[in-house]
Amino acid sequence: MIASNLLPASRLRATVLVGLFSCAFTPLAHADIALDGTSTPTTYARGRINSFLLDLHVVSDAFAGVDALTFQLPPGVTLSAVRKRNTFTFCSDVHPLVDGMGTSDGGWYPLGWPALDGCGSFAGSPDPGEEQIVIVDLDVPAGYSGDLPLTVHALGDGNGDPPNEADLVLTLADEGAPTQPIVATASKLAVRAGSDVHSEQALAIGNDGAGTLNYMLSTTISDGITPPDCGTPVPLPWIALASTSGAVAAGARDDVAVTFDASVLSAGDHTAALCVASNDPAQPVRAIPLLFSVDATPCAAADRLFASGFDDDADGTCSHALRTFDARAAFLAAVAPGYEANTFTALRTGYVHGPLPFGSAYPYAVTAAPSYDIGDFSLFDGAGELSNVSAGDTSTLTIAFTGAPVTAVGGNVWGQMFQNPTSVEMNLQPPTTIRIELDDGTVETFVATSQQDFRGFASTRPIRTLTFSAPVADGDGNYLWSVFDNLVVGSAR
Repeated sequence: MIASNLLPASRLRATVLVGLFSCAFTPLAHADIALDGTSTPTTYARGRINSFLLDLHVVSDAFAGVDALTFQLPPGVTLSAVRKRNTFTFCSDVHPLVDGMGTSDGGWYPLGWPALDGCGSFAGSPDPGEEQIVIVDLDVPAGYSGDLPLTVHALGDGNGDPPNEADLVLTLADEGAPTQPIVATASKLAVRAGSDVHSEQALAIGNDGAGTLNYMLSTTISDGITPPDCGTPVPLPWIALASTSGAVAAGARDDVAVTFDASVLSAGDHTAALCVASNDPAQPVRAIPLLFSVDATPCAAADRLFASGFDDDADGTCSHALRTFDARAAFLAAVAPGYEANTFTALRTGYVHGPLPFGSAYPYAVTAAPSYDIGDFSLFDGAGELSNVSAGDTSTLTIAFTGAPVTAVGGNVWGQMFQNPTSVEMNLQPPTTIRIELDDGTVETFVATSQQDFRGFASTRPIRTLTFSAPVADGDGNYLWSVFDNLVVGSAR
């Protein structure tokens, strides 16, 4: 993937002509660099990675540029990624590198740093300055509170008067802790069992907000495609709930036993929905799709008959369950202690050949397809995320687990337009159809709208591979890159 940050020819010619006109008819000014700008949004959320669009203006009467654009943060808050959205330089041979990701001080640096390049990676111009739009991702711990100062530091290329540096402090306000209950649970539950099995699965209903979460559970019919009508509860003979209501304190969870009875069903796939009604003001009713796949034959281990006359699958031999999550907090509650998390901030800029190895207690390797002579992956601008070289309907990223059994894996997944064929803007994140396929044939498809979109899986059997893709073109026929980041790997509780 070859990125370009040049302006359209018309704007480039106009800018250069202005510079030449100034040189020919006015004395050349030598002024220090100034920096101005704003952030969108202006607030942050605790305990997650926050993304900020910085609209910066580099002001210099001498048309001095910025060699190094860096960001400083309070202790405990770290940089997760920096990306260019719409930037401009007069120099076509400038290739800044990203460093300091995963720390509180980092950004773009010129080759040969700390020596100055002499032609800045980010151009400056007289007031109101040259617009440089960048994206900065900050990892804010859950324990941080209060205002968060983000210091943007510009080090000039030497074409202005010393010290040729400027700072801009953007103050990000704390969104604060939740004040209302927030329901946290799986977004899907799929179970496969032999034809004679009673399979009992625990479904966690959690409260990631404040106060007490009061909830009620019911079932209803669903075809697995059309949104179910939770306003019309329908008892189903093959689903039994151990309880249908409860109250959960902030930070706590209830485990509700859901029993699937294969003995009353024919072989094949059966769908329904579990409806969670609660006092969560953001989602007062949540429908959880249920998929029960019944095998045509009894369980091979069905010699353990109990008083009910059925195999109760107490050891999990005769059934398999997969929970899907669309919220990170709910997923982490389903993961046992000792999991590993990777923000991929140690990756270098540029093209890289795979497979890339990661992990310690839960090792895995990531491969990308198709492969090219220049590399399999494009670690664009050093951003702390994994993506492949090209976008297309056959472009994929695959994680293969190579060590200890993995039964829980999740991360942020989205589509990104690293290059825009119709605009100078880069790193756009438009709505993108994402496809994730597990080695057992399970396919999760959804439309991601930002890098905050999350998918996680907790399984009763090992997950061996996951493959990510963005196989659907946008309205203009352009494909986007499938990207994943902030990966959590471990064991399900």
